[in-house]
Amino acid sequence: MRIMKHIFVFIANDISRLKRKWLTLPLILISPVIFIGLIIWMLSSLLSFDDEDKMSVGLVNLDDSAETAVIVSALAGSAEAADGLEIIEVSESDAKLMIENDTLVSYIIFPGKFTEKMMKGESSELIVVGNPDMQLESYVISSVIDTVVRHIRNSQANILTINHYAREFGMTDEARQNLIFEEFVSQFIQVLSSDTLMDEHQTAQNISAGNMYFIVNGLFIIMTVWVYMLYIALMRDAGSNLEERMRVFGVTYLAQGLAKVLSIGTIITIASALFTYGVLMLGGIDLEIENLLRLLILIALHIFITVMIMIIIDWLLPSFKISMVVQLAVLLMIILFAGSIIPRIYFPIYLDTFFDYMYSYQSLSWIEEIILNGRFTMEIDIMIVTFGIAAVLLLVLSVLKEGRFL
Repeated sequence: MRIMKHIFVFIANDISRLKRKWLTLPLILISPVIFIGLIIWMLSSLLSFDDEDKMSVGLVNLDDSAETAVIVSALAGSAEAADGLEIIEVSESDAKLMIENDTLVSYIIFPGKFTEKMMKGESSELIVVGNPDMQLESYVISSVIDTVVRHIRNSQANILTINHYAREFGMTDEARQNLIFEEFVSQFIQVLSSDTLMDEHQTAQNISAGNMYFIVNGLFIIMTVWVYMLYIALMRDAGSNLEERMRVFGVTYLAQGLAKVLSIGTIITIASALFTYGVLMLGGIDLEIENLLRLLILIALHIFITVMIMIIIDWLLPSFKISMVVQLAVLLMIILFAGSIIPRIYFPIYLDTFFDYMYSYQSLSWIEEIILNGRFTMEIDIMIVTFGIAAVLLLVLSVLKEGRFL
């Protein structure tokens, strides 16, 4: 096809221009590594935990039901075997006082009608309040909370299935409710067993050593910054005269855009994958092949989406300097709302929905889960949807630019 020929011509042109910048390209890749590496070193030196101190988490039960009381009691008791982690049941007023006195890292609120909503398959949200003076410790605790939330979300589907078939077999309401609750508590205690909490505490020890938590977040920031720096390096000397000459030969904006996506996305993905693998080897983290493939997918999707966003901004703004500033601002937002600089727990609660639909947050969270917690799964639904939306926007904008509407 003609468009494919044009795409390959532009890719070859981009590679040729990068060859002419062979002295600049290493600087583009190395400078963010040095800068962010220094920040990681400073943070790992300044932030440390005392191994003899326990991180205390409070549980506040605002639900009057006996079922929630059993859940809270089981959760508090399950932490006994986790060295360095203490989970206690407190009232809301006591929890606030303990936060002020820095004796509590964070506390979890089980809202009213928690169990009732869960049994009906409705949203049952836990409220997590962190200590602003113990930010890193609170983030460690958030990994435990993520385990709880994931269990509640998954168990609701099981509860609805059990409820459906219990009705089909003609069980009484009381017997059916008892069956549902027993199944939930059984799964709950299994998920929140001492082994699970020990895994989460091991993550806490990794973070307190200063190391893998900061390194993973640093890797994410580096690969995102690489996209911006390489894009600017390629676009800086691309004059409008060249574009006009290309238009004379029938080259479309879509072909140019796709070529940029493929060339920049592929180069940064390869560089990021190799760099990440090298860091994992140096850090002594041995991942299975399937998890390495999951990391590659997460990294590639994040990078290609970011490249498309850079192109969309460039096409919307006529001035190169203005687009460069806007691209930088958007890039900072992408990094910030990934939770790589400030953990999500410290953002206002009304921004939770924004995080839930942020592709960079999903990418970083699952990269952390795979590297730090050894998860053998991932979710990429938000990233796939964002990729599709960005691709459609590229297509629409290319048509509008061809028609001189932009």
